[in-house]
Amino acid sequence: MTLRTLAFALALAAPFSIAQDTKKTDVKVAKEVQDPVCGMMVDPAKSPKSEFKGKTYYFCSIEDKKEFDKAPSTYIKLDKKDTAKK
Repeated sequence: MTLRTLAFALALAAPFSIAQDTKKTDVKVAKEVQDPVCGMMVDPAKSPKSEFKGKTYYFCSIEDKKEFDKAPSTYIKLDKKDTAKK
């Protein structure tokens, strides 16, 4: 067997002879969230964002972010504790 033939045989056998790690890795799958203005699903890692009452909201565009920032409470459902008189 020549060196070239041996290398070819090893290349073919390698994927079948090496045990693959089936454990979960640290790679995070992008979790999509809903834009509260238009309802579009967006990737939070790449989206404009705003904070309101301690929660972060993500948007598909700067225009939606600006619209939300004008009146956030019109775009989100507030908890009863947030609307109760103090």
